[in-house]
Amino acid sequence: MKRLLVITVMVFLPAAMVAQVAHLKFTQNGEFVSLSEPTGPSSNFTLNASRNTTNSGTTANISYEAISFASDFSSLTIVQIIGSIPAADITGTSIQNLALNFSTVDLAAGSVDLSCTISFVTFIETCSPAATGTISLTFAETDANSTRVLVLGEEDTIGSLTTRIHQRSDNSSAKAQGTVFGTTVVGGGAMVGINHSSTLEAIRTQ
Repeated sequence: MKRLLVITVMVFLPAAMVAQVAHLKFTQNGEFVSLSEPTGPSSNFTLNASRNTTNSGTTANISYEAISFASDFSSLTIVQIIGSIPAADITGTSIQNLALNFSTVDLAAGSVDLSCTISFVTFIETCSPAATGTISLTFAETDANSTRVLVLGEEDTIGSLTTRIHQRSDNSSAKAQGTVFGTTVVGGGAMVGINHSSTLEAIRTQ
């Protein structure tokens, strides 16, 4: 679940322009995969997918953000995907080898699945449903770098989406191979690990 952002942009809209429309919260208590990569000189994506295993079964969720600036930096486009997915989308019995095979049709009802463009001229955000597609990745633990996150609290606001993370986890570096919405990844910014009663909360406003 560790987030590695190449580009982080904080855009706050006037209070009169926003109203809460979606509030999601997930518990993450199991294996996770994470990948962050640039896709151009002024664009990048961050992906996290996590399992939550309890006595009653296993659930899973995904968080994906891709940001891209216009060539003249007059606007910012953000693709935001956050929601529950089938537990079978994440396979592998240990963090040494995990795989994520996800399609946007897998998202549960009520998920955030939008492409939004924010104008830096008018500061108006225009949103539409994100394009459909798939993510197919394999993750192999390299153990070149290992960390233990005892307590991490983080809140990010990008456009009209606020995410809050409370994390306790054991993390290890990894190598990812595959494609993200049709783009072949380099995979160097990948991580795998195990969450310990971590949470991900997303509040979408418009």
